[in-house]
Amino acid sequence: MAWSKSEFDQKLARLRSFMAQENVANLLITGQTNFWWLTGGRPFVNQAVEKACADLLVTADKVYLVANNIEADRLLTEELSGLPLEKAVYSWWEAAGAQSMVREITGGAPVVTEGEVAAKLARLRWNLLPEERVRFADAAKSAATVVEELAYAIKPGMSELEISALMKEKAAAAGVSAFVSLVAADERAYQYRHPLPTDKKVQKYVMLVISGQKHGLYASVTRLVHFGPVPADLRARHQAVANVDAAFIGATRPGAKVSDIFAIGCQAYADMGFAGEWQYHHQGGLAGYNSRELRASADCAEIVASGQVYAWNPTIAGVKSEDTILVAEDGPVVLTATGKYPVIQAEYRGFSLDRPAILER
Repeated sequence: MAWSKSEFDQKLARLRSFMAQENVANLLITGQTNFWWLTGGRPFVNQAVEKACADLLVTADKVYLVANNIEADRLLTEELSGLPLEKAVYSWWEAAGAQSMVREITGGAPVVTEGEVAAKLARLRWNLLPEERVRFADAAKSAATVVEELAYAIKPGMSELEISALMKEKAAAAGVSAFVSLVAADERAYQYRHPLPTDKKVQKYVMLVISGQKHGLYASVTRLVHFGPVPADLRARHQAVANVDAAFIGATRPGAKVSDIFAIGCQAYADMGFAGEWQYHHQGGLAGYNSRELRASADCAEIVASGQVYAWNPTIAGVKSEDTILVAEDGPVVLTATGKYPVIQAEYRGFSLDRPAILER
């Protein structure tokens, strides 16, 4: 699904403004992330590699699709239809075909590859257009629905691997690529912050985590399920981490410095009686065409802007609170809230909001 020509033109204008500022006459986009951001076309045959299945050469007056003869027509017909791209085709068996084609187009003039300016290019993606916000809301709701339906479907005795497989099956049906699929059963939720699924079987408790991509955008969600009454200590830990999450979310306002938000979140851990727990897992950050475009830290000087999307994920051993939020002028909007999952009230320094409860089954 190519972006509208209007969206393409706006992003291309950002690119050319950047190129003028950096004195770049020819910019070669080679990676999946920026290819998807600019065009909307699926930039892969193999999703497991960073390289796109074709390149985009941006000049002062044209954008060339530099592709081999396997991919060129398919991309232009099925992925990039309606976009003003010039086709530049080389034979797949030519080892230096792409380089030769770029050299022919530019007359041998200097070409800057995206890898040389990656950090600066990333910033062009961070301010989402209205169309992107609509797609992000859909991606977020889809990812959340996958995990919440899974939470109601799993049963004691299922292995983490079986649950992960079911998560990926549901995700695929919803058009979501589950690039991160974590499952922790019982004590593994207390032991590991990144619990890749194993053959361990669920007895009483399970943590479900997804970072799913749809429309090129990543939404992150965590949900917790307990079979039978939730023990008092687990419930207390969950309330504490939900309050920490409220601290992060409540502080994520236009104009806020990310390092200040991080400091508020770390203080919230201490205020909840779990000082230092932030050291065992990153706390999240800006989301977009990567699961995290940046991770918050004490030395991150970035400023939050309206229309951006953040995903915070505070953890305390055994529990985690994670959703994907839109930064709005009148307060944060939880994009991954479906209204179909039980909630608890979380609060920090006067800011309160609903957070997902531990689903008791």
